[in-house]
Amino acid sequence: MGYIITIEGGEFVGKTSVAIPSITAFFKERGFDTLVCREPGGTPKGEQLRKEIFSKLEQGASPLQLARLFNKGRKINIDEVIKPHIGQHKEKNAVVILDRYLDSTRVYQGLEAGVPMETIHKLEQSFVGTFFPDLTLLLYIPETIFEETLKKRMANDQGSRDNTKWDNGSIKHHLDRQRLYLSLPALSQKRGEKRSFALIDASGTQKQVEQNCVKAASQFLNTRFDN
Repeated sequence: MGYIITIEGGEFVGKTSVAIPSITAFFKERGFDTLVCREPGGTPKGEQLRKEIFSKLEQGASPLQLARLFNKGRKINIDEVIKPHIGQHKEKNAVVILDRYLDSTRVYQGLEAGVPMETIHKLEQSFVGTFFPDLTLLLYIPETIFEETLKKRMANDQGSRDNTKWDNGSIKHHLDRQRLYLSLPALSQKRGEKRSFALIDASGTQKQVEQNCVKAASQFLNTRFDN
């Protein structure tokens, strides 16, 4: 039995620093063979493509070009990382935890940058097929405190990360992007995809956000084992 868990959301919500460590510990404590990887990346070929993507981003690559490259990297990750990990642990539960996956391309290159969603889905069909995540944790900041919270986090993160053009932009830009992320469960349901989403309020303390993530993962597992 193998699961794919993806962590999604806009910038500065704690995907890498808070959600992934807490979910990783949760599954390891329950005896899962747990692998964490980022996208694109995870293998020498994937890391090389990652450098290419961000280089072309700085050079002004079109959203469609970026969508193709991200899906190409996704295919590498599936073939070289995800499938081998799940396949070699058939006698024991395995989980792959991904820092971003296809939903980020749907948001950044599709809904935000204007590549038609049907084009995005055709790329997915070519590179990903129906290899969807079992559970997606979607981190967000409530709109009533969005500006205040984001400003604090941007200030705290200054100099601690490699910024891309996606990190920059106005508060409104980041809020608009979050709204696009929050539209993904309905989009997935409309397309008849068999996958689960959990919305995670990422505005609290680190401990509170960790507890929210673990609660969602626990509910997911309970549902699976009950069935």
